[in-house]
Amino acid sequence: MGSAAIICVAPAAAFQSSLSQHGSVLCQRFSSTRQQALAPLYNFNEKALMTHIESQAATAADTWSIEATPFMEPDLANKVEEQFQDRGDITAFRVVGGRRLTLEPSNDKVGPGQGRRSRFVLMHPDLGLDLATAESEYCTVLRVENVNVGSSNSFPNALASIGIDLDNVGDIVVEDSSTVYLVVDPNGAKQCMRLLSKELMGAGISLEVCEDNEFMPDGVIQDMKLSRILERQMERKKLEQGYVQFG
Repeated sequence: MGSAAIICVAPAAAFQSSLSQHGSVLCQRFSSTRQQALAPLYNFNEKALMTHIESQAATAADTWSIEATPFMEPDLANKVEEQFQDRGDITAFRVVGGRRLTLEPSNDKVGPGQGRRSRFVLMHPDLGLDLATAESEYCTVLRVENVNVGSSNSFPNALASIGIDLDNVGDIVVEDSSTVYLVVDPNGAKQCMRLLSKELMGAGISLEVCEDNEFMPDGVIQDMKLSRILERQMERKKLEQGYVQFG
């Protein structure tokens, strides 16, 4: 493909080959950049978010670094995908976590093996980072077992309560009444492992990080919405701490 920009919807086959040594070296080389790129992101309106993502892309291209966008719903992600169509100066990998496919642009229903919320990993085309590595480095899948889903706080509320911004959360998939999978920004995984069970109901709740070769199972995807009470509390807390909202 030369230096043409790449917009990818992750096919399952793309993950069958092992990661190249070159890709692993790149991830180590830019690990400090990734830590900066994935700092907590705040709520954006659409125009401000698109401007912010374009700024991230420019930074990645100019500094030969790697930037990652917030997780977003399909309608907005499709617009971002169009924004980077046929770009020769930036590679934009669209990743969902859990070795799944993203939705087709015209489809608003999630089918088996598909993901809803996705993010983009932005980099200079000549870095050579592959899709499998981008998926692994920027999406961590957690499995929560022995949770009483029906009696627990909703997972978006539980995550917000422990300080995980929902911009850093992908899909939350309920496999059954006691098992839930969720995609999070890797920087928030340890916080989830340490604190999330305290916000949930169930005996012997356990959390573990899924391996890259595991597939996220089919299930019901939870809406990424906070309760009105918690939403007001979070907004008040941001104002008290001096957070700036773009747009």
